[in-house]
Amino acid sequence: MDLGQGSPLTAAMAVDCHLHVVAPLDRFPMAQERSYTPPPAPLERWRDTLGPLGITHGVLVQPSFYGTDNRALLDALAQGHGRLVGVAAVTPDIPDRDLDRLVDAGVRGVRMAHFEPGDPRSMGGFVPFAAFDPLEDRLRERSMHLQLFTDSRLLPALTPRLRRAKVPVVIDHMGRAPASLGAEHAGIKAMRALLDGGAIWVKLSGVANISDKAPGYEDARAIHEVLLAAHPERLLWGSDWPHTKRSGTAPDSAALLRLFHDWTPHRHDCDRILNRNPRLLYRLPE
Repeated sequence: MDLGQGSPLTAAMAVDCHLHVVAPLDRFPMAQERSYTPPPAPLERWRDTLGPLGITHGVLVQPSFYGTDNRALLDALAQGHGRLVGVAAVTPDIPDRDLDRLVDAGVRGVRMAHFEPGDPRSMGGFVPFAAFDPLEDRLRERSMHLQLFTDSRLLPALTPRLRRAKVPVVIDHMGRAPASLGAEHAGIKAMRALLDGGAIWVKLSGVANISDKAPGYEDARAIHEVLLAAHPERLLWGSDWPHTKRSGTAPDSAALLRLFHDWTPHRHDCDRILNRNPRLLYRLPE
């Protein structure tokens, strides 16, 4: 199944809602407390990789290895010519003027993480979810959202707080629980309930990080289908380029987009998730 330029499966004018840029260490140093050190991945390479597939816009997400130093993100946004927006990382002590500068540069939200103590996925550099309480009102004043990196099995305990959120909440990577658990465990049910209540959005991204069955990732398909059947109007797609997982073979971006199409049989759902939904949430031009 070809996903080249001109193919009926090409996602023309689509939005990649989860990508990272990695600068050379001598330009933008990484956080001392980082859990891993990926190789450089410039914005030009993302354009060369995803552009031929019809991806014209993107959402740059602050990775853990930069901590709250958003300079690499801001540098990439400046190269976006209005086609890129960002999700930064900040702590509650950020001055209002600095938060406003992020907004002016195209930042639409902030990223935080929540895992149980000792979970190896709780990487150094992430801002903890506890920072949301003191930041929430300031985010709302600026029409910013929260992007939450967590395991869906922790959502039942978080549900009351997320239902009270005054800003949109975006769940990373399909809830980040192992796909081998299937789609019927309490975490997926909690995510479904949050979708039912209109409290969250979910990214159909990071399949390679939840699946043990590369390269087809078939064990993640049930989760995709459950979320798609529930609320396609609250879903987003992201490549997770440049696939900075710390072990294993990096997935192929074209193959991931092909999987999305294979698992999303109706074209109107594809268009909604790849185009209309992200333009609404991230306030991107039509």
